[in-house]
Amino acid sequence: MPHLRFLVITLIFTVVSANAQTSETSNPPLWKQVKVNPIAAMQVWTTYTMGAEVYRSDEAKYEAVDDRLNFQLRRSRFGFKGDVGDRVKFNFTVAADLVGRDVLAGTDGGANNGASPQVRLWNAYVQWRLSPESEKLYLVTGYQVPQIGRESITSALRSSSLEKAWVQNYLRRHLVGTGPGRAVGVNVGGLLLHEKLSWGYDIGVFNPAMNANSGNSVGEVYSPLLTGRLVTYLGDPESKSYTTDHKLNYFGQRRGLSLALEGAWQAKGDAFQDNYGYGFDFLGDYDGWSLDGEYMVLGRRGEEAIATSAQTAYLRMSYTFELGEYWLEPSGMLAQLSGPVSAEDQAAAATLSAFAGEESVVDLGGNFYFTPNLKLSLHYTFRKGDAGAAGPGATVNNYFFQSGVGPILRGDWLGLGLVAIM
Repeated sequence: MPHLRFLVITLIFTVVSANAQTSETSNPPLWKQVKVNPIAAMQVWTTYTMGAEVYRSDEAKYEAVDDRLNFQLRRSRFGFKGDVGDRVKFNFTVAADLVGRDVLAGTDGGANNGASPQVRLWNAYVQWRLSPESEKLYLVTGYQVPQIGRESITSALRSSSLEKAWVQNYLRRHLVGTGPGRAVGVNVGGLLLHEKLSWGYDIGVFNPAMNANSGNSVGEVYSPLLTGRLVTYLGDPESKSYTTDHKLNYFGQRRGLSLALEGAWQAKGDAFQDNYGYGFDFLGDYDGWSLDGEYMVLGRRGEEAIATSAQTAYLRMSYTFELGEYWLEPSGMLAQLSGPVSAEDQAAAATLSAFAGEESVVDLGGNFYFTPNLKLSLHYTFRKGDAGAAGPGATVNNYFFQSGVGPILRGDWLGLGLVAIM
């Protein structure tokens, strides 16, 4: 695994160089300033899917498949994180997801990870506080999620819905080109903290989607992916220290509102003249109440005035209250993709490899927390889609396509989940 070794070596050298000045002026040697903590987490699901259908091209129609029970290791994370002195942090995480998944189950995601599951790199970055005495200026470099989109930058293991709003998948694939949404790049960010009104910001430069030369190049025409996010905190901020990790539930310990504006842009590439996304997101917490959501416009422009755009949005609410030494959190979520539905507009979207049609998701259920890091969840997910003029057999968005199968109509599903985080 030469690429993995290269990333580890790069990570170590970045930490060492970033902390060189500090180590030279302080008494403890560098190796004594390193603190390492293990990372381990998993999400296990039991689901029952109803009403799924598969498209039969020879008959030009959808055909119902059996309802099904499915057990899967939806997500797992392993690795380590730590500090070098008081100004440098690092994170190295691998993942094994979708183990045991039946591709005809109604849940989102790729194909079954197989009897011998594959492990992939998930995070590999270093975070350096450039401002010695404040949270105003940080540099984050490595393999990471660009800081855009509330749902994309929030861990699925911290979500109050059983599955994240899949609008994150549309955003990530539109900007980065992959569902995990990670890219190698540099992000500059920070916090400006005050008593009742604070601000946070992130500005990033990343590798765009590597779709050419067997996934090893952006193509003959090159433009980087640029991202930016500005957030205002009214009342309590989400954190008193800068971080690229985010959560939703503060178990009654936060009274604050986060309002963010964000955008991303990539200039000319092989497949388009420019590629962009912009919108807003929010998170409000008051005692046990939590309300979060986002709205994004995803667009592309091509040659000869060809253009396309789609909108994604979600809204989620929950209330967490104590039951003795435990917590119960009823929650509900709405998620939506609104893309082109006319024949002309869908043709433009196809030319620019963009999403089309419509999809909507409703998640209703509740979570029982033994601790903030150990929870059981029971949720029901309703789904529907509209392929527009593309008609039956189209694969214009996630509702109508499953890798390993092809054109489908996803079913509704009932899910029981367990999340454990160390």
